Amino acid sequence: MKIFSLILDHPRKTVLSICITTSLFCIAIFDLSYDFTIEQLFAKDKQETEQYFDFQNEFSREDNVFLLVHKNPATLNNKFLDSLSAVVGQMKVSGFFIESVSLADIKKDKKNSSNDPGFDHISSRLLNMFSKDSLHGAIWLTLKDNYNTFSKRADVIKFLKNTTSEYDWGWTFSGLPVVRNTYVDYMIQDNIKFIPPVALILVISLALLFRNWVFVVLPLVTVLITAIWILGLMSITGKGLNVMTYMVPTLLFIIGVSDSIHFLSRLNIYLDKDIDIKEALKLSMNDMGVALFLTSLTTAIGFLALLYSSIAIVQEFGIFIASGVFIAYILTLTFIPSMIIILKSALNRNRNKKEIRRIKLLKIFSSLVKSKPKQVIFISVLLTSIFLVGASKVTTGSSLLSDLHPKSSLYIDLKNVEHWFGGILPMEIIIEKDDGIDLPMHNSVIMGHIKDFQSQLNRMFPESNWISIQRVLEEVLYEIDPDEKFPPDQETLDQINMITQDQTQTLINFDENKIRISGMLPDLSSDELDEARDSIMSYAKKNFPDWLSVVITGTMPVALNTNDYLILDLFSGFGLAFIFISIIMGLLFLSFRLGLISMLPNLIPIVFAAGYLGFMGIPIRPPIAITFSICLGIAVDDSLHFLFRFWQEKKKNSDMEIAISNTIETTGLAMLTSTIVLVSGFMVITVSNFIPTSQFGIISAITLTVAFITDVTLLPALLYIFPFKMSKKHK
Repeated sequence: MKIFSLILDHPRKTVLSICITTSLFCIAIFDLSYDFTIEQLFAKDKQETEQYFDFQNEFSREDNVFLLVHKNPATLNNKFLDSLSAVVGQMKVSGFFIESVSLADIKKDKKNSSNDPGFDHISSRLLNMFSKDSLHGAIWLTLKDNYNTFSKRADVIKFLKNTTSEYDWGWTFSGLPVVRNTYVDYMIQDNIKFIPPVALILVISLALLFRNWVFVVLPLVTVLITAIWILGLMSITGKGLNVMTYMVPTLLFIIGVSDSIHFLSRLNIYLDKDIDIKEALKLSMNDMGVALFLTSLTTAIGFLALLYSSIAIVQEFGIFIASGVFIAYILTLTFIPSMIIILKSALNRNRNKKEIRRIKLLKIFSSLVKSKPKQVIFISVLLTSIFLVGASKVTTGSSLLSDLHPKSSLYIDLKNVEHWFGGILPMEIIIEKDDGIDLPMHNSVIMGHIKDFQSQLNRMFPESNWISIQRVLEEVLYEIDPDEKFPPDQETLDQINMITQDQTQTLINFDENKIRISGMLPDLSSDELDEARDSIMSYAKKNFPDWLSVVITGTMPVALNTNDYLILDLFSGFGLAFIFISIIMGLLFLSFRLGLISMLPNLIPIVFAAGYLGFMGIPIRPPIAITFSICLGIAVDDSLHFLFRFWQEKKKNSDMEIAISNTIETTGLAMLTSTIVLVSGFMVITVSNFIPTSQFGIISAITLTVAFITDVTLLPALLYIFPFKMSKKHK
């Protein structure tokens, strides 16, 4: 191709252009943002998501509450309460918070409740202020909206830690603002933790394969440039790193080096024949240009299948990785050849024993397939059947905190707070009356229904907080007349409602036809939440009049519902990816039989991965569902490389055995090395702070290992058993 000759004739200009482009992207990276919001995980255009944002517009945010937990002394003495009051006082004057409630307010209640016309202290009785064992107390802080961004939350958290550091009270920080920022911290830690070992694995693997520093450094620089370009594009397009895309740099390091390995392996074949370096590069570029393009295409299809998802950050993840795959392809055929021309004096040609050992292993596979193809197929079918049994046991249940590693400090803190105070994950229940009903929402009839409803909620979640306008009115009534039963007569309710409007303005919407009941729940699984939702809706249908309706929303319900939607979307995307890749394989070789044969070895690894999940009792979650499409796209690469080489060998020699043996022993070497790199890289990910990311690494490693084995055993065995004739067009 003329473009290849142009690159090889002007290597320095090519490298200079790449360096200038990389520098520009490096500058852009400085503006790259990190953030995590629960809303990023919400499905677009779904009823539950629209209801959640309608709730936020009509009421207020429910994801802005800090819960600071401290140890209590044996008795709540005045000295402790004075110190607590001083701590909370600093928080109040900081300007960060709308409201702060603590045990210090109990002391104020006793002094001031009798002459406090505003009843501001009621908040301390609506919230859980003591843990179940009374050993811990709580400070509830409501963050102002203009401070609810990653950088400003970081300042607030730093302020809180500095403020509380003077008192050794065993502080525990929780609440969604803490969760969000800690998630980002874990993302950054993961990237710092992943990149060095992945780079080390690449160095060792490339050194063992090529035994030349040029062939080690150039692939590493190629994937580094690829990562820089993609991070620069993310910054330019205003897409920051989030709970999905934070993995992009690491994955590009792992996946992007595969093209370099196959290209340099082909180059080595020509160099071993003492062909001039420039001519060897041109031959390698001509040989691998189409093959690498098609493997990049199939890998990209695996990631682009994520566009079928209804979640924006999942779509972004797929787009950026797919783009990175093609950037790695372009750099492999431009940067690497150009640099080899520039550094050709540093090349040496030393065959090494490690490479010979790998060829011996491949010869064993070749001999096994040639002598026992039917047995290979039988064993493959048998093992696949066993893992299909495991796949049938896969479930989809999950919870929000199950994403965190059980030994992580955030998980431990959140579980402790859940044990002490009943949980910190928000759920909102919206009660709406029909427009045709001319009653205020604080009407005694409605308040009677809400009181009974909240009693039901308390029975379902006895340790959780449930706050509503009904509870505020009831507490104020108790202040006025402890003997009066709730609800009182309508005139009394009207008076109480009037004097508590400052307390209830976030509990009723502007049109005054909806009220909210806010709860802080423990970390429920999707199955447990479904059961709770069914129970709530069943109670409302049975006990509420027809003109009162119920909607369940909030961070936790919407996020868990989204998980279910996403899993269905991703499996649909996997099906589409499989169809597209199958079509590409069939059209490429103009053979339906060969297209079918090539896809069978790539379905078996997916079955093995699903079987592993079933046997290990690991539920399907979105990051795991993503794995199947991704691994299908990556696994097909080896099949393509194998079949391309086999096609070339078949042209030169019509003998099937020789063609298959030569293919296994030549292309198989690059396939083996790239598989080792990919599997080792994905195993590094298993130490992530996030369980789904760790499981993503394990499942990817299993899938790609099995894919390599099936590509050098089952695929050639099928070619032996089901031979085909090449069309004249391809000869």
